[in-house]
Amino acid sequence: MEKTLNNYLEQIDKYLKPIAVCERIDIVKEIQSEMLELQQKGVTSEQIIERLGSAKALAKAYLGEAISKSNGFSWRKLSAVIAFYSLAGLGGMMLLPVTSICGIMFMFTGVLCPIAGLVKFIAYLNGIEMPQIGIAFDFYTASAIAFLPISFLIGIVFFVIGWFLWKLTIFAIKIMSSGKKKLEQL
Repeated sequence: MEKTLNNYLEQIDKYLKPIAVCERIDIVKEIQSEMLELQQKGVTSEQIIERLGSAKALAKAYLGEAISKSNGFSWRKLSAVIAFYSLAGLGGMMLLPVTSICGIMFMFTGVLCPIAGLVKFIAYLNGIEMPQIGIAFDFYTASAIAFLPISFLIGIVFFVIGWFLWKLTIFAIKIMSSGKKKLEQL
């Protein structure tokens, strides 16, 4: 394989660092296989690279697909989202940080809120007043007994909002990663 094609594959590999090594190797091999097939058909290296587009755009497409194919949350997936964000351009610079960071924080708060309710309730049962933990509106302050179900309700609402924002992040990544279709059309 020619040096320009090898350099192109090295750039793809560099941009795909946040995803698992085995997945990254499979992607590079898939692109390399397509390149070799096109070379056998008489297509020049320059034409192949022109068809594929920039290495950055193609890697972004594969990275987006890798992120969006699993529904759950993991730290590896978060690092892939950050890498995708760095490749996504101006649209990604605005939308992805807001939805991903807010999503994670809402889910985290959704878990903490019921824990705070339980801590306050257990302290109340032991005769300890915890004014630092509670909920208060202009003229109403919830008692420890009332705060427990309120904290669970607020926790559920926050967690659902966070999960929705995380799904919105994944959806936006799917839309932004449409560049992989170039390879499939070759």
